[in-house]
Amino acid sequence: MTPLDLVPGTLLVAVGPGASGKSTYAATAAVDVVLCLDSLRREIGGDAGDQSVTPAAVERQNALLERHLSVGATVFLDSTNVEFHVRAQLVDRARRHGRPVAALRFLPDLDTCLTRNALRPANRRVPDDTLRWQHDLTREATTDALLREGFTTVHDIVPTPTGATMRDDTLSPERIADAVAVLRKAQEGDETAREGLAEFFPEYEGLVMQTDHARYLELAAKAGLVATHLLLLQSGGEWLASVETFTSDLALPLASVNLGDYTSRTEAVRETVRAATDNGWTLAPEHEWADFDCGGGEIHIPINARPTAPTL
Repeated sequence: MTPLDLVPGTLLVAVGPGASGKSTYAATAAVDVVLCLDSLRREIGGDAGDQSVTPAAVERQNALLERHLSVGATVFLDSTNVEFHVRAQLVDRARRHGRPVAALRFLPDLDTCLTRNALRPANRRVPDDTLRWQHDLTREATTDALLREGFTTVHDIVPTPTGATMRDDTLSPERIADAVAVLRKAQEGDETAREGLAEFFPEYEGLVMQTDHARYLELAAKAGLVATHLLLLQSGGEWLASVETFTSDLALPLASVNLGDYTSRTEAVRETVRAATDNGWTLAPEHEWADFDCGGGEIHIPINARPTAPTL
């Protein structure tokens, strides 16, 4: 994804339906702070999907936003913001602090959003009718309309493919080695290899969007990949958690699946380990974890390999 040329202190407001890639973008956005309603709902009520605490989460979001804007932080607001009156309040808040305010439109086709939404845990799933309503409102929020609302700039965000989405059909054993070789070359920047990925993975678009983690492991194994460790990385005051996938010889990382973002190291470890064990993964004992100081913190938790049936 091409980095945005932003004035420091800009407020970035996501505008998009559920399951449109906002949180995936937030995980790598070059900003000082990400404010995510899901995270705030979890902080207040213990469940990211508990809509009953949304008013309290919004109040907390606005208090934090006020604080960050007052010190000139570049902030990404990770929520739908599809309604005009919601955006108007945010534009007004940025203006009062003399900060630029950019709208980031996330608008994959509706079927893509519905498919991604269906893969979410039940407590995070948006009702289909609500998702369609959000999608319609985002379509109405055109660049011209958003500029008239007072946004300084408007950007359409289209995530760049970072891996491969596996299909249900399996590769023969002799083809797995070829597929992994092509994936590795593509990761190294070989354009011919990128074009050749379609031969093995016709729906190449990024394992990062696969949120059904048990299914993810199953499909990755069919292509000669293995999930090797959980990664917890401190960034912008939060801890980002993901599961990392490498080629089966462990030589090169191929894809990363976001598991969530957390406010503290303790919460990140607790919730990530729980998510992993809930999906049937066997983690290495704690004395085998690697803890690095990479400008904040980074924890690697190995996932012990599970035998797979030789049905490829």
